[in-house]
Amino acid sequence: MNSIALIIFVGVVDIVNGDIVMAEIDLVDDVVMLPTASFPCEIKEGDSFYLVRRADVTEIVCGEPPTQEN
Repeated sequence: MNSIALIIFVGVVDIVNGDIVMAEIDLVDDVVMLPTASFPCEIKEGDSFYLVRRADVTEIVCGEPPTQEN
């Protein structure tokens, strides 16, 4: 069965400071702080990520979100 995925927001990492990531989110006018353990990849300043919601699961995905052509 196919499920629909919804991209909730896109972010860019500003700073990685120990176990904390400070990032800019496209829907927020402030910097958010997330634990590095939330990311499924090794991240660094300038990296992009996005949040996806599928069924009852929300996950962080590293990289740029897919475009309509993908």
